[in-house]
Amino acid sequence: MNLTPADPDARERVDRARVLTNVMLENPDAGPNYVLLMILAEQLQHLHDIFEAAERHRIQDARLPL
Repeated sequence: MNLTPADPDARERVDRARVLTNVMLENPDAGPNYVLLMILAEQLQHLHDIFEAAERHRIQDARLPL
């Protein structure tokens, strides 16, 4: 049995960030939830890393002659 968590792709991370944002917006009386903000920040950092790696890969492929 494999208990290692799968690393979600960029689309799933965007969905998670959207859901977290909606949860915080639906409960404005409670104020921003620190834990949800930390999770959102982590998801956004992962997205940044994924997009940066994809950009590096694209640039590297463009530099390599065919």
